[in-house]
Amino acid sequence: MKLVLIACCLLLVQSALTAIQVYYYQKSMKKLVGKYKGKEGFHLFSGQSRRRIGPGSIVLLVVDESYMIRECQVMRGVTILSTFKEMKHYEGKHLGELLDELHNPAKKKKLPALQTALQTAGEQALMSISKTNRLAFIS
Repeated sequence: MKLVLIACCLLLVQSALTAIQVYYYQKSMKKLVGKYKGKEGFHLFSGQSRRRIGPGSIVLLVVDESYMIRECQVMRGVTILSTFKEMKHYEGKHLGELLDELHNPAKKKKLPALQTALQTAGEQALMSISKTNRLAFIS
């Protein structure tokens, strides 16, 4: 009986911590959206990479119509104390350059969580913007 009670308590604590992290994610997302609200040609994309053991990553990318990264924010860590930090290294980089940098077929091992999350967000951005540009060209 004690084991069931302990498991339920742990489940409740995990749910509460998850809710806090989701709240912080939404707050950061709204702040970024507010910064670019009313400006044409900017798109927000996110990518995440979870790990069973070790830190995961969440990436927020703001990309313009010419595939240039205007802002990159990253949350890395294993606890809810992790916060989004701006990554100036990726700002001003072309999306293709970023994806080329991350893609390395010579390495057989799994990419770190940050690189996987960046690659996911970058691929989403590339597909979405190219589809938007193609539809605009057809119209």
